[in-house]
Amino acid sequence: MSARSSVSMFTFCRGLAVALIALLTLCESSVAKEAAVTGVRLGLNPPSSAKGTTRVVLDLSTAVPYSAFLLGSPYRLVIDLPEVAWSANGGSKQDTVGLVQRLRYGHFRPGNSRVVVDLMGPAKILRHSVLTGPDRIVFDIVPVGAARFAPGKKVGAKGWEPPTVSAMPLPRRKPSDLTGKRIVVIDAGHGGVDPGAVRGRTYEKRITLAVANAVKQRLEESGRYRVVMTRSRDEFLELRERVEVAHANSGDLFLSLHADTHPKGVTRGASVYTLSQKASDKEAAALAAKENNADTIAGTRIDPAAYSDETIDILRDLQRRQTDRQSVVFARMLTGQLEKNDVGLARRKAHRFAGFVVLKSPTVPSVLVELGYLSNASDRKMLQTSRFRSRVANAILAASDEYFKHVDDLARR
Repeated sequence: MSARSSVSMFTFCRGLAVALIALLTLCESSVAKEAAVTGVRLGLNPPSSAKGTTRVVLDLSTAVPYSAFLLGSPYRLVIDLPEVAWSANGGSKQDTVGLVQRLRYGHFRPGNSRVVVDLMGPAKILRHSVLTGPDRIVFDIVPVGAARFAPGKKVGAKGWEPPTVSAMPLPRRKPSDLTGKRIVVIDAGHGGVDPGAVRGRTYEKRITLAVANAVKQRLEESGRYRVVMTRSRDEFLELRERVEVAHANSGDLFLSLHADTHPKGVTRGASVYTLSQKASDKEAAALAAKENNADTIAGTRIDPAAYSDETIDILRDLQRRQTDRQSVVFARMLTGQLEKNDVGLARRKAHRFAGFVVLKSPTVPSVLVELGYLSNASDRKMLQTSRFRSRVANAILAASDEYFKHVDDLARR
């Protein structure tokens, strides 16, 4: 190479390096300036507002557009934002202030964060505005009669709409996975704008994801399973989307993980649920109703048409009944393994059944595992430990091995 060529090459490389440094600096600057909700505040009858007004304030690190609307059954104010960071990593406030009964906030869809405000009754948005110094978005809401309630009408920043909802990009089975490994789908309950059960700073959605990750690691370490997670981060998924993950991946087994609350603080212990149109007891029926309400909690409209005939009318199908039987077999094995691995079971019957939407796969044996109760101080502390996660993971691995051995033995007869 000539001296001139060497100089030219050096000049080119130096210019490329400078350009890369500039690009990295720009990226770091963009990340540093990422919009974040730094606080969510509630107030009553602020100055210049009508009597009985409740104010909802979103404090921001920098201005962002927004869109908002009201929903009924139950009454809610839904506020959509571009995808933003949350100073508290998303969460929930349960203090009742004025018209506000509770609110939740977090990631909703790619490119879309959401705040859902549960209201005590019908209301209207009296005014909404963007303020600066510091940046914040303000909503004033007032009560109205049911006849004047107008759900669905959107207000917000002109020229901005939340991203259009598209089909969820489901994880797909890879050709390299066709090795005879069983495919287990682990569903970490709740997520994103739906925190699930909450006690203080303890959120069900975080506990279920931590346990799901531990189960995934243990199953895959065995070399006998490929694990698919319905969610691997703090995001919201509709119930039907969770079921679709199992279908898309030809799942052999589906486990949905949860951690409930109970009116009686002494109630504690794990339970395993399978699908049935008739609940085993009132508590199981109430739990199913609460879990099936997850889509409403996140501020979505429940559309019965979104659930296919095979998902809604499955009990009339022979394959559905066979799947139900397999689910019960696995549930009994899992309760036994949970007990063997010192995961405390509920004092009442540990295997129960009710009409959980997330268990309505017609082809994939499915169970819902209630790991414990956040309303019980001992359970709440235990649920957050690595020791507990390890015990649950060991139990699920042992139950999975036992179940698939049973399946293979039946196939050989």
